[in-house]
Amino acid sequence: MARNKYDVIVVGGGPGGTTCAALLQKRGLKVLLLEKNDRVGGKCMVVNKMGFTYELWPVLATPMMNTKFHEVMQELGVEAQMSQMVPAAAGGGFLYRPAKSKKHELHLLVPPIMYPDSLTGEGRENTDKLFNDMVAMEQADFDALDDVNFHDFIMRYNVPQSVYSYMAVMCNILFVEPIDITSASEMAKTMKDFVTKLGSAYFLGGQGNLYQTFAKAFKRDGGDLRLNTRVERIIVENGQAKGVITNKGTFYSPIVVSNAGIQPTALKLVGEEYFDKGYVNRMKELVPSLALIGSRYFLDKVVFPDCAYIIYSDNSWWNMERYMKAKAGEMPDDMLAIIFNPSGFDPSLAPEGKQCVQTATLFPADPKIRNQKAWIDEFERQLMKFQPELKKHIIRREDYTTADVSRLTRDGVVPGQGGECIGLGQIVGQCGQHKPSPKSPIQGLFYVGVDAGGYGVGIHHATDSATKVAPEVLRYFQTH
Repeated sequence: MARNKYDVIVVGGGPGGTTCAALLQKRGLKVLLLEKNDRVGGKCMVVNKMGFTYELWPVLATPMMNTKFHEVMQELGVEAQMSQMVPAAAGGGFLYRPAKSKKHELHLLVPPIMYPDSLTGEGRENTDKLFNDMVAMEQADFDALDDVNFHDFIMRYNVPQSVYSYMAVMCNILFVEPIDITSASEMAKTMKDFVTKLGSAYFLGGQGNLYQTFAKAFKRDGGDLRLNTRVERIIVENGQAKGVITNKGTFYSPIVVSNAGIQPTALKLVGEEYFDKGYVNRMKELVPSLALIGSRYFLDKVVFPDCAYIIYSDNSWWNMERYMKAKAGEMPDDMLAIIFNPSGFDPSLAPEGKQCVQTATLFPADPKIRNQKAWIDEFERQLMKFQPELKKHIIRREDYTTADVSRLTRDGVVPGQGGECIGLGQIVGQCGQHKPSPKSPIQGLFYVGVDAGGYGVGIHHATDSATKVAPEVLRYFQTH
């Protein structure tokens, strides 16, 4: 085969891109995987510093059992150990403060074994019906909810405020979207997985370690992985993908699969002039998820012993009204807090007696918003109220903003976008039958990742996309 010529070029080594490249290489194609950073993993990449191993911010992997992770690992012939995310009996898990209370209480709803004692009577019965209905749904039932937001769906059940707040928080942390625009079909399907497939998982060695494992399998099977290689342009001639131009040369292929995001790919790497006006307008109308901003705390003592903490109240979850206030610059008095402790899952990720915890709160996705440092400082103040010991044991604090997220992972090509937590928002009008096709109007150009092809939460969503896109790419290669 000629030098710099491949069957497929995959742009971006995030979860979707790395998985898709590994599957295509395993299935017999000659694949080039290009990644602009010095390692694969995208938003879940694992880094090392001061003896700590950690992701750059909290990363979810849901569900735990019978997943696409397992499916891909089996096909590639690799093993990656997993550890279940189990809320601890004291302190960890979902910690809820009712509106008229100053005290947080453990409040995890995984029927029927983890209801809080305070959930009784009619409220418990209605909550049972909500979960039972979601668990009993089949694909046709999910399809019927594509045009329904989750607020409207849950209001059918007359659940207590504590249950509504919990479900609003689940929309906020699973999809990073306000409850009243989150797609009910996406949420119901994910909650069914959450209940029937044992919640969430953490990969030993860090969430990004899974994709490093996939990258090793990719190279083992003959794939060409090039790190620190930024794609500057996707070459298109006569409506057909021909290859890519990078900061390290030009590479040729009749098929390009982009994990760089659907909008950055179409509007920047290809260019508007190669699409009809209707497609360009559709791309510009797509809405990303919200963002998470926060800090990494390197601590000289184990201050948070449990794996994960979600700290919330009736006033801290976001609907569209609260999002619009935040977008206008109004800082919430009560912030939703995510605290993630990687070494709680895998003790080898931190020196003995120390820990690195990642904290996060909701924020608009715009990388150019200027008051993010003030938000993070206020967020820390609220964390200190929850856990005063934190301040005494900080060795180092590293903040991350939407600008940092965009710089590392996703170019902002539409105003207000780029710093999003996940990618394309899982909202009404963008999920199920309304989700963009992984096949672009340009022959040989495909998208992979959260923006096209899959469903679900975080890195599992991206992996699911890869398992669906890889067969489409292989069929295209075989028939063209």
